[in-house]
Amino acid sequence: MKRIIILPLLVLLLPICVREPGRTAFAESASYQAAAEPRPLRAVSDYINVIDAGGKNPDDLGVLIETLAGAQPLAALNANVTFNPASVMKLATSLAALVRFGPDYRYRTNFLADGAVDLRSRTLEGDLVVEGSSDPMFSLYDADEVTAQLSRLGISRVTGRLRIAGKFYYFATGYRSNLSLETSAAKLRGALQKAGIRIEGDTAFGEKSGTLLLSHYSDPLVSILLFQNAHSSNAIAEVVGASVGGPEAIQEYLVKRLGIGESDVFVGRASGLDFNRITPRATLKVLRALIGVLADHSLKPEDVMAVAGIDSGTLQRRLVRDDVRGSVIAKTGTLVSIDNGVSTLVGIAYTRAHGPVLFAVFNTGGNVHAYRRLQDQFIEQLIAEEGGALPAVRNEDALADATRHSIVQVLYVPGTQSVETPTE
Repeated sequence: MKRIIILPLLVLLLPICVREPGRTAFAESASYQAAAEPRPLRAVSDYINVIDAGGKNPDDLGVLIETLAGAQPLAALNANVTFNPASVMKLATSLAALVRFGPDYRYRTNFLADGAVDLRSRTLEGDLVVEGSSDPMFSLYDADEVTAQLSRLGISRVTGRLRIAGKFYYFATGYRSNLSLETSAAKLRGALQKAGIRIEGDTAFGEKSGTLLLSHYSDPLVSILLFQNAHSSNAIAEVVGASVGGPEAIQEYLVKRLGIGESDVFVGRASGLDFNRITPRATLKVLRALIGVLADHSLKPEDVMAVAGIDSGTLQRRLVRDDVRGSVIAKTGTLVSIDNGVSTLVGIAYTRAHGPVLFAVFNTGGNVHAYRRLQDQFIEQLIAEEGGALPAVRNEDALADATRHSIVQVLYVPGTQSVETPTE
């Protein structure tokens, strides 16, 4: 029988694993009680009692709570048992992408002319080639930007085909259509035609060739990850995951680079869909590493994770009580048909007693909506026991401004017909 363990607070015996992000004023604030006396967390025992009273097995519940500074454990329940994290797996995908590319990385999509451009007739005598590199958010907005530049270059008609080379995805609201190269090509073709570029040939998939006309660069990776995690976009996470090598590469990073035991994690999908496994302890290790990587780039957790009660997405209507609103940064996870219902919540609560407190809460085998309510009550009680919440991390919705920050770089000079493609 798995048991709850309420651990006394260790007095600074453990080394600090990562620097504290952003909130450096904690150490100097009178409200930050670094030497607070340890006490059992009643929030955890009350949470167990509610789960048990509802007829659910406490063995289907995993909890781990630690301070950020020093990784001092405050409470643990089944912390070394693997659970389905659902969309919390997106934190591992975010970490792998940030380590691989860096937060300022932009996905590049090249547009090439495999044939001559006749400026008098505004015709490309050949194929329009699109070389994709797994941009997860290329959309109608981007297609319109590209079309405007192609028109300025003197192209409004293509006698050949639309040829897709590499991984090109067209962002769409549907998970399946977003990950279909064929559907993405069809959406791009329709957008180009609607904007005034007629392609006479069919759509084909092949190799890159021709003269580089222009390059489209996505928004910075950090912005993409914030949108992905706040809205829990499976489609974006799958494409971001593919860009780092897929689930296998994420698994390898977690095991070989981060030091998580092979039996403590299984990455089946970069988005967290279907079958995945991770322990609460390994999950907080991922979160710590993510905080550390962000800090290395002078970024904070809220730059890639939603602020509860503030940011658009899955957390906007959660933890909205006045005394906690804006003081929790987290990632949600939900699966209705897998493992008889999965609901997870992993993140950071900013408390007066111990500053940033990391938490991982895993629920399986029940009504996900009921679990969400219980999780919110649990975090609210936890914060109250920790002396209350610190002031909000931010009070404005970081995703309310839908302004895009992509870039189009024109590289073709009208009148030249070089067939060499510049090396990146």
